[in-house]
Amino acid sequence: MAVQRVGLLLFFVVGALLAGCGGNSGGIEASGVWGRESPSMAQNGAFYLELRNNGDADDALVAVQTTACGQVELHESSMDDHDVMSMDPVEGGRIPLPAGETVSLEPGGLHVMCLGIVEPFVSGERIPLVLHFEQHEPLEVEAEIRRDAP
Repeated sequence: MAVQRVGLLLFFVVGALLAGCGGNSGGIEASGVWGRESPSMAQNGAFYLELRNNGDADDALVAVQTTACGQVELHESSMDDHDVMSMDPVEGGRIPLPAGETVSLEPGGLHVMCLGIVEPFVSGERIPLVLHFEQHEPLEVEAEIRRDAP
């Protein structure tokens, strides 16, 4: 009888784990990850990329880690009524990634802000980043440093 209970309990535990893995059939893909070369005295920089949510559930980018920066924030550039450009942290500290859609992080819009560049960004270098999401497991990518936008 005890063996049957253990077997039944194991069946439910495995079933619950498998059910928890569902709902994101395709995962999140990152592409075109890059950053602009920085002047030697620059204190800050930015990274840009496209994120494709292939899953069937909404998700969000909530953080990015890299040793290339003292601090990393998710930002959005915007123009005010007086044609003055500003960069501010995204509302709620997250960039929504709707299911089945691609979100572009690009100059003049959403981007990953690098505050306190550790070493100047030099064209041709590759900088490792770890992207963190609300639902999806962390995603490791490399940003190619370029002189100009691709």
